[in-house]
Amino acid sequence: MANQVNILNNFYKSNLTIDAATYDIVYSFFAERTSDKKIANTFTENLFRVASQSGVDVMELLEAFEGTDKLKMSLTMAYYLNTYSDKTVLYGVSVEVQANQFVTRNIIR
Repeated sequence: MANQVNILNNFYKSNLTIDAATYDIVYSFFAERTSDKKIANTFTENLFRVASQSGVDVMELLEAFEGTDKLKMSLTMAYYLNTYSDKTVLYGVSVEVQANQFVTRNIIR
């Protein structure tokens, strides 16, 4: 257990157990680029959550962030989160999508 990190999240009701060395690599990557521990921690947890849900190695997902600025890094994370979140939620979208009223009444969730 000493070489593992548990990520507990009451909001998503999830519990991930991951390798401590991998966690440190991902966290260090985001901490270096964001200069904010809270943001780095949130990005790290979310990337591990996306990796768990997608079945893709977290290091492979992390490669998408290489050479990006803060804006592109946020947009990439929003893309990942939108891919695996509830379809009624859009992260990183400032303008709410307006559906056609005739289509909306036919949508069953």
